[in-house]
Amino acid sequence: MFFVSEEFLRKYEAGEEFVQTLDEVVAPGQGLFDDYESKADWKAKQRSAKIDSDG
Repeated sequence: MFFVSEEFLRKYEAGEEFVQTLDEVVAPGQGLFDDYESKADWKAKQRSAKIDSDG
C-alpha cells in the first residue's frame, strides 16, 4: 500500500499528464524500504551506544 497526494489523484482521474518521481528516489533494482530501521530499533541502538560509552 502507498499513499498519493490529492493533486496526483485529481490529475490521474482527469486523465491529465503527471510526472512520477519514484524512479528519482529509488534506483532501479533497489527497494523503497531496503534500509528501513524502525523507531524501536533506532532507540535500542542509541541506548546501547550510550551504555557502551558510559561503561
